[in-house]
Amino acid sequence: MNHVRETHGTTLELVRHFVARMFDGEWSATAGQWQTVAVSAFALLLPAGLLLLRSGSTDQDRYLRLSALTSAEPYRAAALADELALLTLVFAVTALVAAIQWQSLFPSRRDYLALAGLPVRARQIFTARFICIFILSTALVVAMNLLPSVLAPLAYGGHWQKNASLVVNIRAQAVASGLGCFFVLSAIVALQGLLLNVLPARWFACVSVYVQAAIIGGALLAALFSWSIRDWPAERIRELSQLGAWAPPVWFAGLHERLLGDPDPFFAAMARRSVFALLASILLVVLGYIACYRRYQKLLLETPVPITTAPTRRWTVLRLLARKPQQQAILEFMALTLSRSRAQRVIWLAYIGAAIGIVINSSLIDARFVGHDAHSVLNFLVLYWPLSMSVVLLSGFRHVLRIPAELPANWIFQLTENLGRKEWMSMVERFIILYAIAPVYLLLFPLTLLALGWPLALRMTSLQILISLTIFELLFYSWQQLPFTCSYTPGKRPLILILGGYLGVLGMIVPALSLSVRAGSEFIELFAVYLAFFGGIWIGARKRRREGWGDAKLLYEDLPEGVPDLGIHELTWRGYAAK
Repeated sequence: MNHVRETHGTTLELVRHFVARMFDGEWSATAGQWQTVAVSAFALLLPAGLLLLRSGSTDQDRYLRLSALTSAEPYRAAALADELALLTLVFAVTALVAAIQWQSLFPSRRDYLALAGLPVRARQIFTARFICIFILSTALVVAMNLLPSVLAPLAYGGHWQKNASLVVNIRAQAVASGLGCFFVLSAIVALQGLLLNVLPARWFACVSVYVQAAIIGGALLAALFSWSIRDWPAERIRELSQLGAWAPPVWFAGLHERLLGDPDPFFAAMARRSVFALLASILLVVLGYIACYRRYQKLLLETPVPITTAPTRRWTVLRLLARKPQQQAILEFMALTLSRSRAQRVIWLAYIGAAIGIVINSSLIDARFVGHDAHSVLNFLVLYWPLSMSVVLLSGFRHVLRIPAELPANWIFQLTENLGRKEWMSMVERFIILYAIAPVYLLLFPLTLLALGWPLALRMTSLQILISLTIFELLFYSWQQLPFTCSYTPGKRPLILILGGYLGVLGMIVPALSLSVRAGSEFIELFAVYLAFFGGIWIGARKRRREGWGDAKLLYEDLPEGVPDLGIHELTWRGYAAK
């Protein structure tokens, strides 16, 4: 009895265990490192819905101006566009969090091995994990909708609002947005349960990585696209019945309007669809857990862990890049780690999805101002996409390379690095160019050729490649470690600074560079000047980055950035190289 009183019961202790380690994963070296990241993410998550709420004198004047009209239609169309934008953003952030926690949505082999020595039954593990998911879902929904549910009705209020009661508006916003977030979470959990029960274990491990990355990319695209929804004209809002009846934000926007008392049959149909979708997703989650519980022993215990060996090939692209055995060995190590480690693959595919989502969203926004014809869209694509994708993919690849694969095994590299340190670092450079820069231009150059023709396409692509290589030099200027072998401390930089940096580079610097590249490719004289300018910057940056290669020891421990970097290690490195 004393033991039971101290532990508060098996199920409760398992729930506490799962909740405490909900965000611990393969991307972090030790337990508890997620807390710094979670605090920073919560600072962005709580007011996420507020980002789209109308504020400032311009928007207030706009709603006052719409309230003064004799017709209610323009006002209500603007309010519905704002509601759709808010729901889309909230649902996108919810899907993003659920996709990041993909590995924690169902019990795994890792859970069983961790609890194998305890008197715990499979039923208790599944019950505790299900309760943990419910707790996470509830906390996420409350965090996402607490402030928007109160402030959105105030921001959208006016003379022509459908219901004058502030309480009714707050209740409608909270119900529609909260139930929509529960639907998104339930749908993602149900999708994983479906894959887990339909696919063989080996196929599930492979397919789930791509599904997880696709959800992350789609969520980022939806979050970015939500900013353009609030500027939709009234004509496009009226087309929702034909164009948007399949979209979940439209379903729950219909539920919001029905709760406000709108008798429109379209909103009534969308409200019924939202309730049906929510109930169906919850039912699929319950059935998925029951089915997984019945197949628990076969799925998690009896299925062997696949052990694959790389086939020996006489010719590969990697072998063309390597001239010495040390170079070939390190290239094979990086390629096999990237292809076999789930953590690295998920993060890399997520960055690819983010890059695609960013450039697609920018193309959709550009189409509103430039035109919807194929020629205009293609010209924007070949002008903006290469540099934008280079920024995202290079910074993402730098993140992927810092995630350790098997940290205790790095002793073999520490013992042998003096035999091939310089060759290793040169292969890291070629590996990054091969995986993060070359695919962008191999895929986009045919489109550039189609849009601009040979001379202009060659000039534009050559300038873009030089800028992409310069971006690589700037991002990897202080790189002094072997990929996948150094410990990783997440959360050293606040998320607001990371997002702000991306927005600043992609929103201001990349468009300015793209326009300069376009101007330089159209005029031969200007092209020669730009070629010498960007080429000189790249050569200078590359020379500085490669100074002292092969002399300084590689880093195997990622220390917190608590002490300002005074550049002393860099001066010591160069002084040692000079000797």
